[in-house]
Amino acid sequence: MKDINFLKNKLFAHRGLYDNIRIYENTISAFSRALKYNFPIEMEVRLLSDGTIIVFHDDNAKRLLHIDDNIDNMTYDELCYLSKYQIPKFEDVLNLIKGEVPILIELKTVTRKYLLENKICEYLDKYNGKFAVQSFYIKTVKWFYKNRKDYVVGYMIGWKNINKDIWFKKYDFLNIKINSYKDKKIRVLKENKVVLGWRVNTKEELSSSEHLYDGLIVDNLLEILDH
Repeated sequence: MKDINFLKNKLFAHRGLYDNIRIYENTISAFSRALKYNFPIEMEVRLLSDGTIIVFHDDNAKRLLHIDDNIDNMTYDELCYLSKYQIPKFEDVLNLIKGEVPILIELKTVTRKYLLENKICEYLDKYNGKFAVQSFYIKTVKWFYKNRKDYVVGYMIGWKNINKDIWFKKYDFLNIKINSYKDKKIRVLKENKVVLGWRVNTKEELSSSEHLYDGLIVDNLLEILDH
């Protein structure tokens, strides 16, 4: 039996602790700050054209880098040249965290040959710490469920795939957009699976969600907890 208790009763720092002014999301600085407070960490990873895995959420560079271009088509050298801050490689983030806190890793890039799935396992197979992988993409979740049976694997639910959990069951936990299901359905789902909620933005959302979900992914965690 897999041990997935490390996901329960946890507030995960969504992309670390950041303000996107002095400290940017999904960076070494944001994760270092989360480690300082011993917060579990949620992050997103992408695969660049040269095979480098980076920790970065968006598929387009416009929001954070003010460049209207697809991130996945760049090499790491090109990205570093264009970026105004240091975007970390996945391996560097793992070397920073070193199992100190649980991590939740969302895979963003989708390829027919499962390049990201295979490559990320090269690092996670050797990683000595609690982690879970998750994705909105059923094919990615199925790949992990089949090829890495010891990994804790989660299926993410948002507005676009809100009904697909009804027929797809091969995952260890669900990560559901808060307020997308009625409370009664969340309680029913929790009878068979660990259910996380993403993402909390206010104290009011935390208050209404913390007793409903097994764990939560939270933005602005320091401010919400009044640290």
